[in-house]
Amino acid sequence: MQIRDAIQRCLLAAVLALLAPLTGAQGLSDVSVAVQGDDVVASVLFSGTVRVIQQNTEAPSKLVQIQIELLVPDNGIRSESTAGLRNEPAPGFRRVPAAGSASEFTLETNFAAPRTPTNKSGLGNELVTTMNLRFREDTAVRVRQGANSKTIDIVLIGKGAVASSAVVQAAAAVADGKVGGTPGATEAPVVLATPEVEARAADLMALAREAVTKGNTQVAIGHLNQLLLLPPNSVTQDGQEMIGVAWERAGDLTRARMEYELYLKLFTVGEGAQRVAQRLASMGVAAPPAKVESQVVAGAPEAPKKPEIKYSGTIAEYYFGGKSRSQSLVNLNTGIDQSTLTKTTESALVTNVDLGARYSSDQSDIRAVLRGTGSTNLTTTSKNTSVLNAAFVDYRLKGNGLAVRVGRQSPINGGLLGMFDGVSLTYPVRQGIRVNLMGGVPASPLISTPDERMFAGMVEMDTLLPNLSGDMYILNQTTQGITNRRTIGTEARYSDERGSLYALLDYDQLFNAVNAFSVQGSVQGAGQTTYTLLLDNRKAPSLQMTNALISYGATSLRTLLHILAVTNGMSESEGLNFIRDAAKATTAKARQMLFSASRPISDKWQATGDFRFSDIGALPQVGQFQATEATGAQYGLSVQLTGSNIYSKRDINNFNLSVLSTPQFHGVQLAYNNLTGFDDNQFTLEPSLRLYKQRDNQGVNMMRVSPGLRGSYNLSKKLSAMAEGLAEHSTNQGPTNHNTTNSVFFYLGLRYELF
Repeated sequence: MQIRDAIQRCLLAAVLALLAPLTGAQGLSDVSVAVQGDDVVASVLFSGTVRVIQQNTEAPSKLVQIQIELLVPDNGIRSESTAGLRNEPAPGFRRVPAAGSASEFTLETNFAAPRTPTNKSGLGNELVTTMNLRFREDTAVRVRQGANSKTIDIVLIGKGAVASSAVVQAAAAVADGKVGGTPGATEAPVVLATPEVEARAADLMALAREAVTKGNTQVAIGHLNQLLLLPPNSVTQDGQEMIGVAWERAGDLTRARMEYELYLKLFTVGEGAQRVAQRLASMGVAAPPAKVESQVVAGAPEAPKKPEIKYSGTIAEYYFGGKSRSQSLVNLNTGIDQSTLTKTTESALVTNVDLGARYSSDQSDIRAVLRGTGSTNLTTTSKNTSVLNAAFVDYRLKGNGLAVRVGRQSPINGGLLGMFDGVSLTYPVRQGIRVNLMGGVPASPLISTPDERMFAGMVEMDTLLPNLSGDMYILNQTTQGITNRRTIGTEARYSDERGSLYALLDYDQLFNAVNAFSVQGSVQGAGQTTYTLLLDNRKAPSLQMTNALISYGATSLRTLLHILAVTNGMSESEGLNFIRDAAKATTAKARQMLFSASRPISDKWQATGDFRFSDIGALPQVGQFQATEATGAQYGLSVQLTGSNIYSKRDINNFNLSVLSTPQFHGVQLAYNNLTGFDDNQFTLEPSLRLYKQRDNQGVNMMRVSPGLRGSYNLSKKLSAMAEGLAEHSTNQGPTNHNTTNSVFFYLGLRYELF
């Protein structure tokens, strides 16, 4: 233990020494977990607006895959990746702690639609992401939009209550006829059912949970009735409680009351008895007080909890590489000219660091976070990049919700309040209403100017109306005493059992223009069909005066004002008006619309279809950010079929057909992705194949074949190895030329959990 601890301390010291050059824009930012009623909810925060596309299954499983889409990064421009041409962050990883009756599980994000460097208009959204969840036991999962546009919630269904330790004992008491709260009922010897009965009971319980998850209460009741006819077993108690819940959800309160009352006759102790008694009380039925398993002396003060400190830390190192070989035939007046070009297109070392510590006591929580991604490019044409994603200390008082955070941080809630270095304060006014104050220096990835300051205030309301919450915020940002950005905004969120709706409006008073308007929502209809809608119209990047520096190459607004005064004789007010107009011209308009529908067509198969529209204006080159031309109106149609556990207990298969039409070209893609877990998910393989065909308005036909393979292996509980390879063969046939390109892209990585 001492040697291991010494090694970990040395590694941590080395990491801290290297943190200065760390940088990058991670997709995955943070994960928090909490018990909410009968469920456990893991809230996953991303660095930009996120939308849930689909999950492979809602049936209990040890391996679940979620597809999400990062719609618009905070700054409105996608950067070149720290790994070069692949334009994606390294895979993100989180170990989510146990909560309720849910065991610890892991999630890993992998950006699932790699593009080719020779075709920036390739089919498929490049920010489509897969998130793989690995559980220790079969777990029913439902994914939904979170509290704001940057968050999704992973709901572990039915995992909110800690399993009663008296389950087996109570079942044994039933077997011995010791029921009804008789003395010694929980002191009976443990009598386990036969393996055949236990296996049958577990299968019926899994089917019942799946039916309840999908809203098929009558189907669930049928499975539970079969379960309760079996000899007493380890899930008898849970089954008796669940059948009462199922009848209650079906609207038959009389049958629900009968099942609940029978439960309290059979099982008189534990948290289950307390829950059932509360359900009966909510139905207006007096129930005997549930007993507790631990003895508490009346009037004795509760012993204070001992303060505890927990550490978390992950460091990952990746090597990204790539080569391409091109052969061209060009028709000339004098004949055919042939050329061959081989070059290294990508070579970079990428480091991910995620460190955390939490000190918890009865009165408060103190948390420290240090997170970043750094890149060392090994090619002569690329640059190294360096900035931290998060480096803050957070102090929260328990009970009243007062919180203070100091350091580099993302905004407290959603909206268009970008990352900053400074202080944030959360002050609870009363139940359900909080005031958030934030101030400091903007940490803009686009332009850094002298003497920047920002201040923001936000009022959050959790209970505007039933199921409705929202916030209003103001933001003022200056540089060298000049107002750079001044916005007001509001967010509204509505959610219930059928779906959710989120809306954002951000208005810039300095430019007298709407900065962003977005509406996204989902609703579950008949037949378990989920409908999703997105409407999004925003400026990219967000409106601010310093956007004008992009075009004029000045380092600050004061410098640009001086240049305008000397060369054009402008006064300061005239110069500011000129800069405001130039900033508008440098800011693109981005419009998006999407409608999708997803429906299970059997226990193992799910179908998804979506239609999307986008129109994004031109953007100039800014430092490491590439210039992009206006896309014009783009239309896409996609149909996807997902199969789960087709040939094993841990396999996921995605078949996709996509069609895209733009002013420049028309394309169609067939794609297949597979994920299979081996050795209880210690080893996973993800083969893929993409076939893409395109014809542009210049008469050039392009055909691309892209096989790929990704894998991960847990060398130990803390050490994992990852690798991915993508080969690509593409041909371009035009009126005057024919060329063939063969490319290979890959990464190799190791991830180590320090604590």
